[in-house]
Amino acid sequence: MGILLNRSLPALVLAVPVFLPGPSLSAQQPGLVHELAVFAVAAGSDHLELPSPRGFGAASLWELGGDWLARLSFQRMTEETTKRGTVCDLYAPRVGCRTEMTETSVTFSGLRGGILRGVDLGRGVRIAAGAGLSFNQIKAQSQGPQGARADLMAPNTGQIGYLGILSVMVAPLRRVPAGIVGSFTVHRVGFNSCSGEDPPQYDPFCGASSFREIELGLTYSF
Repeated sequence: MGILLNRSLPALVLAVPVFLPGPSLSAQQPGLVHELAVFAVAAGSDHLELPSPRGFGAASLWELGGDWLARLSFQRMTEETTKRGTVCDLYAPRVGCRTEMTETSVTFSGLRGGILRGVDLGRGVRIAAGAGLSFNQIKAQSQGPQGARADLMAPNTGQIGYLGILSVMVAPLRRVPAGIVGSFTVHRVGFNSCSGEDPPQYDPFCGASSFREIELGLTYSF
């Protein structure tokens, strides 16, 4: 009897996993299911040249396994401001400087990556929250009323930021793999374009600024 049990034990050990419940298909093969989204974005901040930028973006979402998601997105926002500034005939050294009304145009764009944890609330509703990093580019130019270049120091390198995001996706039609997605993001960017001249240049992109952003768009699930 002991010999029979010893010979049967390996077969029983191998058979047990067959009857145990295993992970779902999505958990076994993470990354196969993903989404693509396009959206409009509106932001607000206390930055002098980016008080309320508007723009658009696109995002891709991957399942990492379990409730974890990876998000990669691109955003492009623009802003135009009018204020009194300095316009010079020559800037190095400064010659013929005067105060005039100036118009400044800024393009704020960048790539963002993050990790989120999602919760399926049922009936096609998913909520997700997480954090990530961003790599941003600033293009800015300012001019006076006659088209002369105004005093403005703009970054010529990338700007690093970090963010927290809360996202909600609603897919009201079960047979249609599309839905509406919205998110709220708190984004803090460390601008590194600071003037070292005397007198200093106008350098609004020096130091850190926080942005509050709202995205709203459409998503498609594969």
